[in-house]
Amino acid sequence: MTMDKHVSAIVVTFHPSTEHLQNLSQIRAQVDLLIVVDNGSAGNNLAALRCASQALRFTLIENGENLGIATALNLGVKEAQQQRARWAALFDQDSVLTDGFIGTMLADFELYSRERKIMQIVPRHLDPETGIEGAISRFEDGGAFLTITSGSLFSMEAFEELGLFQEDLFIYCVDDDYSLRIRKEGFFIGVSKNAILLHRSGHPTYRKVLGKTLTTKNYRPEVRYYYARNKVWILRAYGRTFPRLIIPTLREFVTIPLKIALMEDASPEKIGLFIRGLVHGVVGRMGPLRLAHPNRT
Repeated sequence: MTMDKHVSAIVVTFHPSTEHLQNLSQIRAQVDLLIVVDNGSAGNNLAALRCASQALRFTLIENGENLGIATALNLGVKEAQQQRARWAALFDQDSVLTDGFIGTMLADFELYSRERKIMQIVPRHLDPETGIEGAISRFEDGGAFLTITSGSLFSMEAFEELGLFQEDLFIYCVDDDYSLRIRKEGFFIGVSKNAILLHRSGHPTYRKVLGKTLTTKNYRPEVRYYYARNKVWILRAYGRTFPRLIIPTLREFVTIPLKIALMEDASPEKIGLFIRGLVHGVVGRMGPLRLAHPNRT
């Protein structure tokens, strides 16, 4: 008979470095069950990951290719369900836990659950290089609205009630979709006041233009495609329910290409894929983008 695993953590890896393996060690120390889903690593990266799975005693699921973040997360959630976990904490391979992170998240979740039907809680995100704390998108009730997957803690009840992650999105907006799904069904997303995750989104570039400091995240070209396409998908799926999404998203469709042109390398390729993503979003073309170099995604 399988013993209950109280808290599981699910980490999606892709060519993990030595530092990423150290992050897995930190996570393993705070949870009952660690599930690592690898999206197509090979060679020394995969060998090191296999060794770590033996040393740290975590479950390793090898996909053999990049199946996208949503599919990888779903494989991890299904494994956690089979292991009868009560909680699932999700992490990127480069996110770093602070001391007592999991315990703090659980305590804050329990506090919220006394008054609200909560399905998810998010931490504070701190950029380890700049020390800047990421802003949290808030809902009218004071909880979170749009969330970041990494660091999120879910009750397993969420997946039973609302299903798994939307695999057609592949990467990007997977977290937006799930948080909007939670909100659409009337459930609450909490925000921990004390749990801090060291997390960096993209590779930000800062530049002054006409006296204003602009920020761009320097995502890879194919990520720009998924961002544009999936944001259109989000608008089509949730725009009527949450009209507050519409104007900021439409504004980004204009400002992001401008920022790319002014501040990023390989800007023609990125802008081209961004526009292609918009078109595919409008016509409803989903799934993975086929590129000449698929391992870059």
